[in-house]
Amino acid sequence: STTTSNLSAALSKLGYKVMQFGCDPKSDSTNTLRDGTYIPTVLDTLREKSEVNAHEVIYQGFNGVYCVEAGGPSPGVGCAGRGIITAVELFKQQRVFEELDLDFVIYDVLGDVVCGGFAVPIREGIAQHVFTVSSADFMAI
Repeated sequence: STTTSNLSAALSKLGYKVMQFGCDPKSDSTNTLRDGTYIPTVLDTLREKSEVNAHEVIYQGFNGVYCVEAGGPSPGVGCAGRGIITAVELFKQQRVFEELDLDFVIYDVLGDVVCGGFAVPIREGIAQHVFTVSSADFMAI
């Protein structure tokens, strides 16, 4: 998330329209772009309401970066990969990516989810490039 947030911030400073799509069930991918303020996740909002306008879960962070947190299932229940798919499908159905005319959508996807994780953007055809960042510590790269 640190690497992804820095990349989002740098691209926005270069004048690009960027969305960072946090796909970790902990919902903390975009924290540093939003000064640590909480935003409701797509899945939490869907649990509260039967229909959700995608704009209800898009928040602007540092330098206008669009911040979204997919969220996940209740701890110990369900599959985080399904949460990513549900959130992305909502955005695709409502044509949000086209409407916002984004230059980059950066998916911050955890790599340790058996049922999805980093494979979801590839499988769903929403990623043109996939980069895996790994490290033995908490601050990769």
